[in-house]
Amino acid sequence: MYNNLYNNLVVIGGNASGLAAASQARRINPDLNITVLESGKYISYSTCGLPYFISGYVKRAEDLLVYPKDFFEQKRNIKILMGHIVVGMDPSKKELLISVGQAQENKIIEYDKLIISSGGTNIIPDIPGIDSSNVFQFRNVSDAENLKDYIDSNNPKKAVVIGGGAIGMLLAEAFNQIGIKTTVVERKERIYDEFEYEISTILARKAEMDGVDILTKTSITSINANSGQNTATIEDASGKKDLECDLVMLATGISANTGFLTDTSIELGINGAIKVDNKLQSSHMNIYASGDCATIKNIVTGKQDYIPTANNAVKTGRIAGENAAGGNKVFNGSVGTVVDKVLDLEIASTGIGSKEAVSLGYDAIKLIDGFSSHAGSVPGAKKIAIIIIVDTTSRRLLGAQMIGGEGVGKRIDVFATAITNEMTVDDIYMLDLSYAPAISTVWDPVNKICGKAVLALDKHNR
Repeated sequence: MYNNLYNNLVVIGGNASGLAAASQARRINPDLNITVLESGKYISYSTCGLPYFISGYVKRAEDLLVYPKDFFEQKRNIKILMGHIVVGMDPSKKELLISVGQAQENKIIEYDKLIISSGGTNIIPDIPGIDSSNVFQFRNVSDAENLKDYIDSNNPKKAVVIGGGAIGMLLAEAFNQIGIKTTVVERKERIYDEFEYEISTILARKAEMDGVDILTKTSITSINANSGQNTATIEDASGKKDLECDLVMLATGISANTGFLTDTSIELGINGAIKVDNKLQSSHMNIYASGDCATIKNIVTGKQDYIPTANNAVKTGRIAGENAAGGNKVFNGSVGTVVDKVLDLEIASTGIGSKEAVSLGYDAIKLIDGFSSHAGSVPGAKKIAIIIIVDTTSRRLLGAQMIGGEGVGKRIDVFATAITNEMTVDDIYMLDLSYAPAISTVWDPVNKICGKAVLALDKHNR
């Protein structure tokens, strides 16, 4: 059934995507020689769980590891080479140039087929002092260990987090929980800028209530760690001033980790990600890519996008692995569903926002309302704010965003399913969703917001 004309499969990246690819390739073809190259000293770990290690909720870094190296080598016959950094490649010769270990010895590894799952890399701003010893990145277990060691050894009292996205706010929460006074500095108009204004504003207010300072429309211009009193210089419309800080956390986003492809003919797209087709094949027919280093088809827009989520990483890894082993699976794309719990608030999004909908030419309307997470007769109900974006012509749901004390994760998945299947708000309004007084209301908030949309569309289209 499968093509056995090659025998040597190499996977770049011992992350969730790379190991999903290697494991699926092994299931499909037991005769392959499969080698995974990992640049660091850990494989198969939960990146999303790293902030909980900083706060102490997760006690040991080892608790974030899903599978040890021996599991893959002994149970799945997959060779794992740690400390192997790919620094270049020659697709015409099917060769990888590898730097090995601290000695940085170079060697060549050959492949018949290749899966690139090299993940993302932190975007490092060009700021004087960015290489100071009290400035930290946060992308992998080693980064988390370095940060935790610094906190344990130096007992910092004040921190500055550069970037008000998900990682920045999760780290601000973690610092706050262990007694480090934290200021989040965001150069855009608001934190969680990819969300609608109403949603991000609720989160910002909660942060301030919990003692986390939020500075928006503000930039870090320098980091000064040369004296006994460490500072970060910030600049906003009113001018410059210094913030005292014992540590600085970089949370300025990620781009695809594809720098080693610079001198190759492999085609790259948005954020430096490898352009792939729906079978995760790159511009070279024997090279596949998956996870945070690859483009993803956005189901709503139909365009190739950059959607670096854990779900997309493992799904694309599995499909890339199957196809590299001779399969013929298709990845249909993603609606970009994300959910976090920040400062005791669940915040989630799926589909596209109002600005993007308008820019794509949709005649879209935005509806917002607040609902109870469950029946008021049962104590403990929390408020949920919901925004939906609807195309007035087709009545299709294009996007949804939510924030609340509980029940957000349950409901965003309903919206994600609806968007994926091109459902109208009329369809969603009449969905038979579950009800129990301690879990929901008779008309679930999902039904209610879509019922509101039905009335608005009927009025709009009269």
